[in-house]
Amino acid sequence: MAGTFAGYEIVASTKNFLVTCEDDVVARNQATAIGYICESDLNTLQDLFSTEFQYDKTIDHSVWVNVLKDDPTRTWNGQNFGYETEESSRIIIGKAFTPPPPPAPTFVTDPPPDPGPNYARAVIEFPQRVFVAELAEILMAFTGYGWNAGYSNGEALSGISGALLHPYGYYPTGQGPRVNQWLNGGRPDFISKTDPTDQNFVSFGCGILFINYLVHQLGFDLKSVIRAGGDTLAETYNRLTGKPANSAFGTFINLINAHADPTRQTFAAVDNVFPLYDLPRRSVSLSPGDPVVKIPVPDPKPHSFPIRPGLFCPEKPYDFLETRSIVEAPFYARSTGLLNAGFAWQIDGNNISMPSGGGWGSLNLNTPVTVRNPDRTVTVIANSTTLQFFIRFSWNGSELFLKNTDIRGNCSVTLGVFCEELGIANDPQTSNTAEGDLVAVTWSDANDQLSKDRRRCNPFYAAIDKSIWGLSAVLSDAKNRPDPPSERGLKQVIDAVSVVLKAAEQYAEGAHLTRDQVLQQLNVPGALRSPFEPLSDRSLRSAQQQMAPQSAIQARPTETKTPQAKTTQAKPTEAKTTKRAKPTTRSKRVKR
Repeated sequence: MAGTFAGYEIVASTKNFLVTCEDDVVARNQATAIGYICESDLNTLQDLFSTEFQYDKTIDHSVWVNVLKDDPTRTWNGQNFGYETEESSRIIIGKAFTPPPPPAPTFVTDPPPDPGPNYARAVIEFPQRVFVAELAEILMAFTGYGWNAGYSNGEALSGISGALLHPYGYYPTGQGPRVNQWLNGGRPDFISKTDPTDQNFVSFGCGILFINYLVHQLGFDLKSVIRAGGDTLAETYNRLTGKPANSAFGTFINLINAHADPTRQTFAAVDNVFPLYDLPRRSVSLSPGDPVVKIPVPDPKPHSFPIRPGLFCPEKPYDFLETRSIVEAPFYARSTGLLNAGFAWQIDGNNISMPSGGGWGSLNLNTPVTVRNPDRTVTVIANSTTLQFFIRFSWNGSELFLKNTDIRGNCSVTLGVFCEELGIANDPQTSNTAEGDLVAVTWSDANDQLSKDRRRCNPFYAAIDKSIWGLSAVLSDAKNRPDPPSERGLKQVIDAVSVVLKAAEQYAEGAHLTRDQVLQQLNVPGALRSPFEPLSDRSLRSAQQQMAPQSAIQARPTETKTPQAKTTQAKPTEAKTTKRAKPTTRSKRVKR
């Protein structure tokens, strides 16, 4: 966009904002990034602040956002001058985020390395986050709810606002979290009193944690918290809960101290550590990830197995190809209800820990190594095995990688994960168990003849077999996604179940069974059967001609039309806010 304003290059001009910058590539890129989101982020903040902040309706001047050249010596990231009535309210962006140099290249990819922060996105979201934090402070003055941008409670709210809309501009850039300074700084009471400065990380770190406590522990939405703003956060607590203001800090600090000993160092990776629970509401999830097949060794010689493809199919030999592999399987543990969890792992009841020198550990187990053959028989290869393991920890989470050393067969182990608060002595453990499978030997139909015969001579069996695989895939995907599941995910599960039931009804009709009898037989491998003799060849051909087209339709997974995501624009309140803080001409410099 051509043109200048006050000697600065105009980068974007919208209904409510004029975005300019100094003649600098980095500053221009930051201004462009702000121009992309300024109106949509204003809509979000308007909704949170329950107000209407629109040029030519409730304000007389648009907001001027000016991006300066990056100056690493500056002690502030952004400035604003409050809500100004006689001229444009102003926001100045004074710094940029420069990613650290990439780590030295390494060829070690076992286990897969932690991808680390998304610095490319962080560069873009850094100025956007600072912009939102400054704009939130202008709205504090515009609405006059009681949040003072120059005090600890206002600085806490502006920090939460910026991190909420642009977390990649907050955490990967090293700007957050900001609650650890308070957690490890004596935990003074800035709830009953407000610190008259926005430069004290301890005081506004306390405020950030308390606002998150109101939202994510007590269940009030952020919009209600903002409207209930008072001179102190304790007053906000009183307006929301109806409980005495002088009880706010006590209930808050007792919960924190129950999960993190104030005499010990505490680390939180994010500003929101809630909800925090006591037993038995705590939990730890344990779910498998996608295994990675390493060094597959195919056997070119086919192996023959006698198999009956289905209800109406005669048994005959089919050729299969065997592949043996080293398999690396990840398992993920995540705690809920703990502030800073420590994790421990077990494999078949054996405690494991990383070797002192790092790298992979080894464990000998009395676990059989077996091969499940295509004809459903099981061959025992050995009565014991050695597994390798690697453990990686993160905040309130842990990853366990398992790898087999014997490629002659498969093994299954019981995994146990235990977690407790690191900052509390003798904290009770929360645990979970799951089966861990390492499938080293797999079979493939050498010429796809088995699948062809199933479809040809028993369309019902093929339909239910295919539908069950589809349901299993949907359930596996849902299990590996975070809770609660999305509406789309639930719809996919319902649709997949519907396909299974329809296929079971078809099979039941052809096998002279009830649908419940078919579903019960699904619990037993290879159990699908009919109480009647197989049809004659002539009857079989007739039945296939009649039922194959319908079967093919029913076997196809239901297509789910995913509704288009709706973008909800913030609806400004009809009544204009009349209570506005007196504009200030003092320049406010903020460490962000």
